[in-house]
Amino acid sequence: MVLQITEDNRQSASALFSADGFDELIPPPAFDYRSYELDNAEAESKLALLIEGMTKVEDKTGRFIVPDGRIIDTCTYHRWEWPQAIGMNGLFDYYHLKSSLDPSSPVAENALNLMKEWYYQRTSEGIPTKNINSMAVMYSVACLLDLDRRRGPGSVLEEEWRQRFEVWVDEWAEWIMYELPRTAQGGFQHVTFRLANEGQLWDDTLMMTVIPLTKIGLLLNRPHYIEEGSSGTHSSNALWARGNCWITLAIPMFIELTGLAPSDPVYRMLVSTFHRQVDALIPLQDTASGLWHTLLDDPSSYVETSGSAGFVGGMLMGIRLVGNVSKGTPAGKDRKFYKGIPRMGMVYGNSLLIVALVQWMRLNQRDAGTRI
Repeated sequence: MVLQITEDNRQSASALFSADGFDELIPPPAFDYRSYELDNAEAESKLALLIEGMTKVEDKTGRFIVPDGRIIDTCTYHRWEWPQAIGMNGLFDYYHLKSSLDPSSPVAENALNLMKEWYYQRTSEGIPTKNINSMAVMYSVACLLDLDRRRGPGSVLEEEWRQRFEVWVDEWAEWIMYELPRTAQGGFQHVTFRLANEGQLWDDTLMMTVIPLTKIGLLLNRPHYIEEGSSGTHSSNALWARGNCWITLAIPMFIELTGLAPSDPVYRMLVSTFHRQVDALIPLQDTASGLWHTLLDDPSSYVETSGSAGFVGGMLMGIRLVGNVSKGTPAGKDRKFYKGIPRMGMVYGNSLLIVALVQWMRLNQRDAGTRI
């Protein structure tokens, strides 16, 4: 069942998207990120800090208890929503990388234990209602199942967790395929906890639902889960950074998951789209910091780290595969809406940076001749 906040509750729900009770991060970036020198030791150090910081992000205002009693918390680490799911994706990639290089790596074991602890806590609290964004958790779940199968049952997951995860991925994928509302063209309507978004296709859906569903389809040998999308138009003429970063990440992820051959027309279309987007992004970097503005083509909007991290992570993944933080928000009606999104500490700020750093490490391993 899909539950949204009703019109009567919209005033109460608006508190979810305000900055009251948070300290805004007003100071500009302290240095030019384009010239920041990174080596493996520094990357490991920063990852440790990011992971520790991510697990400590929490909301102390109580604003996320919505009128019907549910807790829809996109800030706090210990909740089930899309920002936390991206954190699990980053942790899985880090675990996979470290355990592939050294099966007894304590860093890998810590990452895996953090993931299991997070899943256990969410299970004990009760599984949330299904929507496009809550589906995002299923990607890391399916990745763990797949790795456990390939390395040998019990090598990654205990029997109890393997059985639970198998039920999860099957149930959630079936819901997405056969119960999620569709657009008139058959695309996945971007249903969230808050709004039905009737007839709307969002960039976010690629990361939150299409990528998990693709992974599950391959895991369960159900190719009909891997569907074509449908086209549409943007509603506010706003080139929003984090919305665009999901495309930058999702395209190389989809290519890697499916193993599309370079001669495949879908591969060629996706790579062409990826290259055109990256070519358009480079001139839009902020001249002072190297980051991207929250409205990509508006230098008067603030530079935003989560979208920038998503771009970097996607570009690094693209280099490896195909050659050379604003607050969570609904879709805005105009460009002014995006410029006013409050800046604050959010789980996905850490999550996307973790993803970007792990992709940098994977690219370095490739260049060093190590197959991951």
